[in-house]
Parts: sequence; C-alpha cells; structure tokens
Amino acid sequence: MVPLKTELHCHNVFSNGHVGVLEPIPDSNVTIIKQLEQAHLVGLDTLFVTNHNTIDGYKQILEYKKNHKKFDCIRIYPAEEVTTDNESHVLVYGIDHAIKPGVSLYEILDEVKKQDAVSIAPHPFSLVDALREDSIHCDLFEVFNSSNVDVYSNIKAKKFAEEKNLRVTAGSDSHVKSTIGRCTNLIYSENKLDNIIYA
Repeated sequence: MVPLKTELHCHNVFSNGHVGVLEPIPDSNVTIIKQLEQAHLVGLDTLFVTNHNTIDGYKQILEYKKNHKKFDCIRIYPAEEVTTDNESHVLVYGIDHAIKPGVSLYEILDEVKKQDAVSIAPHPFSLVDALREDSIHCDLFEVFNSSNVDVYSNIKAKKFAEEKNLRVTAGSDSHVKSTIGRCTNLIYSENKLDNIIYA
C-alpha cells in the first residue's frame, strides 16, 4: 500500500476571528483557492484544515474542489483546532460538527470520543497555547511543529514523547500559502476518513 502524503495542521482565512484572546490579525491570509493550489503543487493526497474553533470553510472548500477537477486527487476531511479554558490548543479530526471552545481539556476530549474522532496535542511545548504535560491525554502527540519559533520546543517534545512512549505526528501549522505541506505525515491507509482515523 502506498502511503498517503498528509497535511494534518494548517489554516486558512476561515480561521480569522475565531482564535480568541490571543487573536493575531489576521490568523491566516490563505484563501481556499491558494490552499488547494499549494496542496496540489506539493503533491498532497490528504488535507485536514484545522481552523481555530470553527469548521467554517470545510463545506466551501469541498464545493470549490467539486467544481475544479484538477483537485480530484486531494481528499479533504473535517478538523478543528480547539482552544481550552486555559488557552491551550487541541487538534481534532473526523468531527461532524465543531467542538465548543473555552471549556476544559477533558470536556473537549469527551466530545471528541462522542464524535468517534481523534485528538492530537499540537505544539505541546511551544511558548504559548501548549498543553505541555497534559498532552498525554490526547490520542496523538505532535512531536515536531515546523512553525515553532524556537528550537527548544521541538527538542522538548521529542524527549517527552520518547519518555512517555507516545504515538507521534508532525505538523506544518501553516498560516501562509508557502508552508502548506512543509511538514507532512505518511499514513498507510485507504484515502477514506474512517480508515485514516483508524490508522
């Protein structure tokens, strides 16, 4: 089986206005068209767009893709980056509706389970919005984030993952077009949501 080249952590313009108190202006300048063009250019098979606290844009990107055959080779699935009550972040995949932000990590993870979805602890030791030691409660652990601004965060994440024997992923955490697909995961699975979530 050929592995799926997968982007697990990226944002687009639909993320704007949803980040919360730590809101950058804007969170992302990537339009749906630019996101699909870049995904196609770097040869992605699978794309999870993880906008902050919303799945707005998911239906729109599917609609645009449906009308542009060039992008038939890319499968897009629902995901979200949810903010907890202490401003840390959790990535969730395979959801059918957005998960409410501003609640505890445990409430978010309960909702993930109710939706038969999967959670990832993103940028677990970044300078801000990190779960740190609470990362062990997520299904997966982002051991490398290509957008971390300091080297120490990824080194600490690698060491922590090894100590705790965690299942790991990597993420681009892309907020601009040029970094989509900069850091991908190879997933040995059919390109169907249930199979990917299981894998």
